[in-house]
Amino acid sequence: MGILLYDEEGELVDANPAAIKLIGLPKLKDLPEINLFHNPIIPCQRDEIREKGVIRFQTQLDSGKIRDYFIFTSCDPLLIEGTVSTIDSGYLVQIQEVISERTEELHISEERYRRFFEDDLTGDFIATPEGAVMECNPAFAEIYGFSSRENALEANIADFNPDDWENLIKNLETDHKIQGHQTTHQRPDGRNIHIVSNVVAMFDESGQLIQVKGYVFDDTERKEAEEALKRSEEKYRRLFNEDLTGDFIATLDGEILECNPAFAQIHGFKDSEEAVGSNISKFNTHDWENLITRLQDKGKIQDYQSWQIRPDNMKIHVVANVVGISNDQGEMVQVKGYVFDDTERKEAEEALKQSEEKYHRLFDEDLTGDFIATLDGKILECNPAFAEIYGFDTIENALKWNISESNPFDWPYMVTRLKSEGKIMGFQSWQRRYDIMRIHVIANLVGIFNDSDELVQVKGYVFDDTERKQAEEKLESGKQQVTNILDSIQDGFMALNNFWNFIYVNRCAAEYLGVDADDLLGQNLWERFPEFTGTVYETRLRKAMGDKEIQHFEISEFSKNDHWFDISVYPSDDGISVYWRDITECKSGSR
Repeated sequence: MGILLYDEEGELVDANPAAIKLIGLPKLKDLPEINLFHNPIIPCQRDEIREKGVIRFQTQLDSGKIRDYFIFTSCDPLLIEGTVSTIDSGYLVQIQEVISERTEELHISEERYRRFFEDDLTGDFIATPEGAVMECNPAFAEIYGFSSRENALEANIADFNPDDWENLIKNLETDHKIQGHQTTHQRPDGRNIHIVSNVVAMFDESGQLIQVKGYVFDDTERKEAEEALKRSEEKYRRLFNEDLTGDFIATLDGEILECNPAFAQIHGFKDSEEAVGSNISKFNTHDWENLITRLQDKGKIQDYQSWQIRPDNMKIHVVANVVGISNDQGEMVQVKGYVFDDTERKEAEEALKQSEEKYHRLFDEDLTGDFIATLDGKILECNPAFAEIYGFDTIENALKWNISESNPFDWPYMVTRLKSEGKIMGFQSWQRRYDIMRIHVIANLVGIFNDSDELVQVKGYVFDDTERKQAEEKLESGKQQVTNILDSIQDGFMALNNFWNFIYVNRCAAEYLGVDADDLLGQNLWERFPEFTGTVYETRLRKAMGDKEIQHFEISEFSKNDHWFDISVYPSDDGISVYWRDITECKSGSR
């Protein structure tokens, strides 16, 4: 900015170097007598400036017109603009050259693109078809390990991968430009890098390829990450396929896009291929709609429980962790889920809930002994029937007792089973009451688990089975006694059911038949002894079985030669009983 100072009379008293250079003034000490209001440079009237205080002007300096005042260095007209303003000591004039807009724009544009070229992080270059680098930016030099751009200009890009450069030139001659070209280059320092480039062919007027212009991006880090990702993907693909949890990806409408074998198995498909393309929403339409609504609000849901109907109409209960997958606009487009078949546990839980509801209604009146106890056996709650079964006169006294004392061996065993099975049905045990009386009980036991699935309590329903058990043991004892009697007699006895299978053979009969008694049990008479078929034995035995008539006959050679037997066959609803005795001596005496 050129600055000139004038006194109140309009005489020039001072000028800064910029003004001297701009309008060709002589040295400062030799300032000419230039009156502000009478000169060919600044069109200014004293009255106008005093009235307005400041005026703006633009004028052209013509060396021919002002040569008497200035020492002008250029013969070209010079366009200047400025302002004249009043100050205390006189007038202040500020001037500057007006540069052609087009020239200025070109200058600015050239500077801007030069900066872009120099500052671009992409490696920009121009090379000959043989690969000699003619021009490049600093980023190109850095990518290929050169210490400076000047060193890079001495390189040949074809040397980084000769085969690839040769193929690239051939393709450029026909395609003229190639985008997204990927290859591996070996830098002069021996390091391998992966690059992505866009290259353009430059041709002369005859259509001959003369130069290659390229933009190179060092993609090594991304490529290495991609290969690491592929290895990782392969590893997780194996985990995906081997996972016992059912993993899946589905559209918002429920179409299965991908799933693992466990998902297919849980939902009754023969394999993943059959499951893909099916629609998970059809397993429980209302539930799926509710799940999508919640996912769109929360993004993910853990431990989501649901009853579903498989394609084979089997009802299953699943527990799922689901996550919404969103696009770049934040809109949920897919659902990723991890499903566990919880049917067995849920059925046990619902059975327990039903049992608890019934317990609350009938607890006090139930003739079954109901109780809740700690894992150590301390009674936390019980009904009157429980107190009575174990010999207590009140519930309060029963609550002071420890049920493990009834059978110190059985209680730890039951707790161990409950931890793994969740419930035990029909458990039978001999126990001691509080008063030491021996009783036999049948119990249904259910484990109560906390949120961490740890067994914390035992709920039980106990029935005093002593009378039945004693009767059973007495009956068994009587049965054994009868067996002992039948085995002790010297005559043969056997019993057959309606299908002609042996259900009992005493010791004497087994000896006559020449077999072990236990080996005959369950075997068919006619299959085991086909020699009886077509004989009087078959005739009489079938008549007794079919007509329900007692058969009595004597016969010789029943298993043993020269022996006579007296045989009686007694029918019943369950089959027949055959009794025989050896009468050989009686027959011999009569003869």
